Amino acid sequence: MGKVTGFMEYTRQLPERRDPAVRIKDWLEIYQPFPEDHLRTQAARCMDCGVPFCHTGCPLTNIIPDWNDLVYKGRWKEAARQLHATNNFPEFTGRICPAPCEASCVLGINEPAVTIKQIEKTMSRYLKRATASADCCATASRISRWSST
Repeated sequence: MGKVTGFMEYTRQLPERRDPAVRIKDWLEIYQPFPEDHLRTQAARCMDCGVPFCHTGCPLTNIIPDWNDLVYKGRWKEAARQLHATNNFPEFTGRICPAPCEASCVLGINEPAVTIKQIEKTMSRYLKRATASADCCATASRISRWSST
């Protein structure tokens, strides 16, 4: 499970909020983008707790420790696939869910919980980029076939 001592070495971090004066002029995210290395560090905080109560805290029973481990290792595609096994719409749930999984996180007994919601939201963004890239490649392939005939 991720880095065995990650929960002792790293503190909880969240992305910074964008300035409200700037936000009122657009429909973009409230928070600044969170760098991948920060997310991997946050995923490393997920500990091998034995009984992951985050599973039962999540209304969708997402397999959270498994995808946190994959994110920590930088295996985003597999992590996104793992998330999609239990959640068909992570792009929505990552934004609107109040994250009861974080309240159920065992680490939350003594320390601030793992940033599960932020990791899920970022995985959905990765999945969207990967899908768009695949669609783009497929479209380019079809166009090149059409133009060669």
